[in-house]
Amino acid sequence: MPINDLLSELGVLPLRAIAVQSMLLMVAIVLEAMVLRQQLRLGYRTSMQYAATLNLLATSLGWIAFLALEAVLPLELRSQVISYVLFNRFYANNWHDALPVVVVMVAIAAFFVTYWIKLQGLLWLLQLLGQKPVEHTPEAIEGDRRQRYERARRAQIEGRQGGTSPRALAMLQANAASFTAILVLLLLINQSGVLGW
Repeated sequence: MPINDLLSELGVLPLRAIAVQSMLLMVAIVLEAMVLRQQLRLGYRTSMQYAATLNLLATSLGWIAFLALEAVLPLELRSQVISYVLFNRFYANNWHDALPVVVVMVAIAAFFVTYWIKLQGLLWLLQLLGQKPVEHTPEAIEGDRRQRYERARRAQIEGRQGGTSPRALAMLQANAASFTAILVLLLLINQSGVLGW
C-alpha cells in the first residue's frame, strides 16, 4: 500500500499532541522514578521500570476514558476539545467563557484519578512480581493486626501520625512531582509557541 493511501485512510492525526504527550510521558517517568527510588529504596533500574509501567498504564486508561467521554459530550463542547487537541486553541462559542473553570476541574479530577490508578497499579505490580506476599490465613491476619497495633502505639508515643502507607505516600509525591513538571512544561509551551503553536 503506498504511503499516500495509508495517510488518506488514517485521516487527521494529531501529531503535535502525540509528540507533546510522548515528551511529557518521558518527563513524568524520569521524575516519578527518582521519587520512587528515593522513597521506596528501590534500585535505579527497578524504579525506572515501575515508573514506566505505571505511567503507561495511567496514560492508556486516560486516553481510553478521554475517547469514551469525548463521544458523549455536547457538540459545542466536543468542538472545543477537538480544536484544543488538534490546534491548541479554543473556538468562540457558548462554552468559551466557562472553559477555564472546566479545565481546572478536569485537571484536579485527573490528578486524583491518576494517583489512584498508579497506586493500585503499583500494588498489583508488586503482588504480580511476588514482592508483597498477601497472606489470608487467620494466623497471618492476627499477626498483621498485632504489627499494625504496635506500629500505631509506637507512632502515638513518638508523636507522629501512623497509618500512612509508604507506597501511598511515595506515589502521591511522585504523582505531584510529575503533574507539577507537566503543568510548568505546558505553560512554557503555550507561552513560547514551541512546536508551531
